[in-house]
Amino acid sequence: MHLFTHPTRRSRPTGTDLHGIYRTMTLYDFQTEMRAGFFVSYYRNFAIPSTAKTLAARGEMKNRPMKRSYDTAIVIHEIIANGFDSQRGQAMIELLRRVHKGVPGSADDFIYVLMTLLVLPLRWIQRHGWRQLTALEEEAAVAFYAELGRRMGLGPVPGTFAAAGEFLDAYEERRLGPSAEGASLLEATVEAFAIRVPARFRRLTPLVLALMMDKPEVAVALGLRPAPAVLKFPFHAVMRFRAFKARRRPLPSEPSFVPGRMNTSVYPDGYELSQVGP
Repeated sequence: MHLFTHPTRRSRPTGTDLHGIYRTMTLYDFQTEMRAGFFVSYYRNFAIPSTAKTLAARGEMKNRPMKRSYDTAIVIHEIIANGFDSQRGQAMIELLRRVHKGVPGSADDFIYVLMTLLVLPLRWIQRHGWRQLTALEEEAAVAFYAELGRRMGLGPVPGTFAAAGEFLDAYEERRLGPSAEGASLLEATVEAFAIRVPARFRRLTPLVLALMMDKPEVAVALGLRPAPAVLKFPFHAVMRFRAFKARRRPLPSEPSFVPGRMNTSVYPDGYELSQVGP
């Protein structure tokens, strides 16, 4: 059973249901692109020394890296799929508020983490998507994270996609840098990404990650070797070919995420919300 009605051809979203538009973008129209963008967002936090230090001190990423990776994805996708006011969505927001209570950091630090989830997936679509985003889709994404920030008690967040990008870039210009904690977190969690890489290329996972980062300095901050310039052209060529093929396929008829269902080594039989989180 589908979560909501979805068109059978490649059409641009219309209407004023901003949450529905963002849900369609994430779970259907841009399944592959959003998944890649969320991975970039996940690792981005390790490139901020103060954030990496906090994450390392809490221990979960090192002790249970696969669970932490999947739980992070589950929380945001549960809210996207079910809505803020659903029982499942409210449970995930309460979990976010609980796990962040008492975590050191400024308001900008927390807003930055939120902006990585907004900005980086959409930038990935801008560079590698099968089509460009509409203004309404950008507005829908901004509205989703503004509401998430409000419900988490973070205060005002950037109100446009352009402002969100400017905030993220300015924050990174001040704070991006390598750290021992960031490198150790990457090493502990990279398996969560490697299992999605074709087996014959898994030994090249660090290189693939470096190629995915939109700024060379991010790779350096993560403790990765910057991707050689000679490999950037074939990487982008592969991305363009994937987008070319995607434009000619029917829209996905099944969502990329179904609440409670996740066929992984961590949750081989699915999960209950009580299992999610530390």
